Amino acid sequence: MKVLYIPIPEIMHPWYEDFIAALGGRYPVELYDPDQPLEQQFRGAEVVVELGGNLATHEMIDAGAQAGVKLWQISGAGLDEVHVRHFKRVGIPLANTPGQYSGAALAEHALFLMLCHAKNFWASQQSISQRRLCDPINGELGGKTLGLVGLGASGGGLAQRASSMGMRVMAIDKVEVPREILDRMGVEFFGAPSRLDQILGEADYLSLHVPLTAETRHMIRRHTFRKMKPTSVLINVSRGEIVDQIALLEALNSGQIGGAGLDVFPDEPVDSDHPLLQSEKVIATPHVAGVTYETSRRRGQACADNVVRIAEGLHPLNLVVT
Repeated sequence: MKVLYIPIPEIMHPWYEDFIAALGGRYPVELYDPDQPLEQQFRGAEVVVELGGNLATHEMIDAGAQAGVKLWQISGAGLDEVHVRHFKRVGIPLANTPGQYSGAALAEHALFLMLCHAKNFWASQQSISQRRLCDPINGELGGKTLGLVGLGASGGGLAQRASSMGMRVMAIDKVEVPREILDRMGVEFFGAPSRLDQILGEADYLSLHVPLTAETRHMIRRHTFRKMKPTSVLINVSRGEIVDQIALLEALNSGQIGGAGLDVFPDEPVDSDHPLLQSEKVIATPHVAGVTYETSRRRGQACADNVVRIAEGLHPLNLVVT
């Protein structure tokens, strides 16, 4: 059984190697070459594995349908740049590697951004360069309130980590979570998305853990920032367009909120001259929250498992059903 792997050439490592290792040589894998004819490369392929989820064009999907591809497997969680409707239209089953494969990495990164703010990272670097001791005076996360928008794998992982550090955790999600699980995560308050305003008024840190959809696009906007504490910090390791960037910049400049920790932006890679990157209230990273060796190994194994399932005539896991 032939497997066609569509890479992002500049970031193939370790994603491709981990998939190959997990597959263990059981089936031949060919690397897709954008300079070669589509039909020839897709011919005979039963599974396509695509890194990231933003590479497939309608033409590529059509070529896969013509070739009789049985599964299009995405090594990634987000579907905001995936042509889900077109896959459904041509009849190719689509699977991804959802939150549980990268949740720990995102939770740790969100905590890292929170700690950078609590410990005044940029001010500390200035003190180092100017040989000043015991400056700045920093804060602690213990006793602070964390507001979580989304309580899936990454949000739940952050809840557990934050509660273990003595933080009070509040969360909202459109999916009901049983009280025993909330207690295990250390979540004191849980509500539906309609309870967002209650979290905004109490959170010292507001962390976003929802996918980008028509419903969540710009859900964090001017109205949101007006309800937050002037000392609160926004954390975003999800998708840039969940936040209205103009409103965020205004909120930071006017003192409506105290800071932001951003791993994602609407246009990536973000321009180094972006106004948000010029603010001392912003700590930014280049969309690396989920980029860990451990995430790569987990996703590679999940993709390989589905290849095997297709080869054995079994139903693939993590099918996209929307």
